[in-house]
Amino acid sequence: MNTHESKGLPWIFAVLVAVLVCVMGLVIARMLVRPENNSLDRATLLPCTSSQTVSVLDKGVVYSDGTSLRALNAGGRQIWSYVIGANCQFSVGGGYVAGWSNDLLVVLNASSGDVLFSASLSEVILSATVGETYTAAQVGEESDSTLIVLDRNGREIDRVAQSDVTVLDFGFFSGGNMLYVMAMDTNGTVPMSLLTTYRPGRMQAGSITDSEQVIYEAMFEASNVTAVGTTYARVYDYTGTEQAAKRRLVYGWQLIDSDATRSGTLMAFAPMAEIDATAHISDVRMIMGGTDKTVRMPFVCFDLAVHGDAVYGFSENYAMVYGISDSRATSYHLPFTCDGLIGVTSDGNAVLVSGDSIYLVAMP
Repeated sequence: MNTHESKGLPWIFAVLVAVLVCVMGLVIARMLVRPENNSLDRATLLPCTSSQTVSVLDKGVVYSDGTSLRALNAGGRQIWSYVIGANCQFSVGGGYVAGWSNDLLVVLNASSGDVLFSASLSEVILSATVGETYTAAQVGEESDSTLIVLDRNGREIDRVAQSDVTVLDFGFFSGGNMLYVMAMDTNGTVPMSLLTTYRPGRMQAGSITDSEQVIYEAMFEASNVTAVGTTYARVYDYTGTEQAAKRRLVYGWQLIDSDATRSGTLMAFAPMAEIDATAHISDVRMIMGGTDKTVRMPFVCFDLAVHGDAVYGFSENYAMVYGISDSRATSYHLPFTCDGLIGVTSDGNAVLVSGDSIYLVAMP
């Protein structure tokens, strides 16, 4: 027997085993992340910039160039424009666009740009929201304002006073027939969150108060309202009675996005520690109905979005999709370096920022 060869064989065998282990590890890692065969190559450069105010509008976007609103379709073509006035702002909802400048409020059909009404409210408009049936505009002072509710013809049908409270958010639900107002009362010894619902032109419908936390998001379903705060996500009926069995502890987590479907509302939370100064989100908590699970994204995300029953995550080079029933995310390589998210269109495509440019990217 050759003694030199017998000593060399174990060394060669060890090297082969090490190489095999490395190859298997690489294969398994690629199987978990799955980016190599998934590239998003259908990206449309839009004629708007990241310095402008841009929002998703159905399958395209609407943006302000400072004085006008311009709507683009999924192909990046302009479908309508309308001059509002200097420093105009806008909101989208219920198939309509509400634009305002100073005391002027204009409501447009989102598809055609046709004007439903244009009205002067005689006071500077702080904010406005639009739904399927009504439009509401906030006027007055931040901590002592009034919501003016108008119908589709621009006729005023209600004034909802918000005296001595700071309005955090307001909008419409239940087919646009109900108005909600989320506010904060800081006049007492303990700050109190208020969530109030109204039937425009009729009466207050319900009220929720919470002195244990700050409520910052409300989601409305057929018979329930979920109020998400800094400590709990609480479920109420429309009389304001909490369904205590459905309460969830969310302390340390921030709601990033949500979306309502026929099967329920999917909420995506990220740890507060991962969104402090610069978002670097790895862990995502997904809550939908009785499902509550925490998952790990394959790449660190700067933002999240929810569409249907899936969470979308975005990093510089990848878009990730994690379904509520999936065991792992699917990753897709982006055709450009990405540094911002505008939103997700009604058909599930992403509007992304790259430097000063904005792209509409077709998602699978």
